[in-house]
Amino acid sequence: MALWPLARVLAAWFPYSVVRRARLPKGPFVAVINHFSLLDPPIAGLAIRRPVRFLALDEIWGVHRALDAVLVLFDSIPVSRSDRQAVGALRAALRHLESRHPIGVFPEGRRVAVWGEMPLKTGAAWLAIRASVPVVPVAIWGSQHAMPMDGMRIRRAPIRVVVGLPIDPAPFLEQSDPLVTLNESIRSALDRELRRLEVAYPGLPAGE
Repeated sequence: MALWPLARVLAAWFPYSVVRRARLPKGPFVAVINHFSLLDPPIAGLAIRRPVRFLALDEIWGVHRALDAVLVLFDSIPVSRSDRQAVGALRAALRHLESRHPIGVFPEGRRVAVWGEMPLKTGAAWLAIRASVPVVPVAIWGSQHAMPMDGMRIRRAPIRVVVGLPIDPAPFLEQSDPLVTLNESIRSALDRELRRLEVAYPGLPAGE
């Protein structure tokens, strides 16, 4: 993808580092990523070290020309807040998984100021169960300081990432509601990693 070299340059400038990276599945998987900032897709992609196609809220198209260019170059899949209209995006993501490539999903559905303020949507869990592929939790801490929700300005602030252990959806199929229980496991994994990052890097003052 054309923007990955630029993303690497930006990551070096922040600075950015992967605190821990679990062994990733060789085949397709669904990466689930918490969402503080517009920087999260390239940061997550760099941490994963494989080209990832992301689902992105359709409302952010048309907000800014530069952002539109990034969405196109990253081959993002537009997804609507409407459950009925979101079906098409999930089908496109499913086809991408079936072609043996990973998909990136921000299960909160939008950027948030604080982790946990939004319940996780079940799209990522649905894709993992339907495609029989693992879920990989990716926790990002610090992007909220590098590019906050209230603007398009990027500033130098450290960003830390954890790529967690893959979650196999197969055992959840034995549960009475596989979708809900897998989604809860995803939430717990992200919550655990983000709490650890918050304790290890409180505040992340710029330049440290």
